[in-house]
Amino acid sequence: MNKRKSIVENEYVPISAFVALDKLPAVDSINRFLRGKEKSEEVIAYLNWEKSSDELVSFCRAVCEIEIPKKFDFLIDLQDNLGGIDIDATITKAIWNGMLPLNFIDLGYKTFTIIKFKGGVPERLDSLEEMDEADFKPRFVLCSKSNKNEIITELERFI
Repeated sequence: MNKRKSIVENEYVPISAFVALDKLPAVDSINRFLRGKEKSEEVIAYLNWEKSSDELVSFCRAVCEIEIPKKFDFLIDLQDNLGGIDIDATITKAIWNGMLPLNFIDLGYKTFTIIKFKGGVPERLDSLEEMDEADFKPRFVLCSKSNKNEIITELERFI
C-alpha cells in the first residue's frame, strides 16, 4: 500500500456473509499462486492459524484500504433501531480475492476477513448467510464508534 485509497469518506468494513472453513485457501492453492516465491509472514501465520470460537470468517467487498491488524469498537446493524452495538473486535487476517493472505484489505477486491471478537462473536451475526447463499445486501459493518452515524447515513443511501 503506497497511497491510501478509498471510495468512502469514513473507514469501515462491511460484513456481507460468513465463509465456511472449507472455502478458505489450502496450502496447495497458495503455493500454486506464489509460484515458488517465498512465503510472507502473513501467509505463514495463516497456514499456522486454527479458528477459535471467538472468531468469525467473513466476506466483504472492500470499500477502502485498511492495514491489518485493525481494531474496531462498533458493529453497525442496519436492522437495529439504535444503530448497532459496542464491540471490541480486531481483523487479524485478510485473504485477498479469497486466495492469498495479505497484511491489508485491498480496495475493491473480494476479501475474506478473520475477525476476533473479545468476549465472543455477537449473537446477531448468527443471522449471516454462508457466502454461496448470501444476497450481499449491507446489514453489518465494522467501524469506529466516533463516525458510526456518518457511516449509517452513507449506507442508508444504498439501501
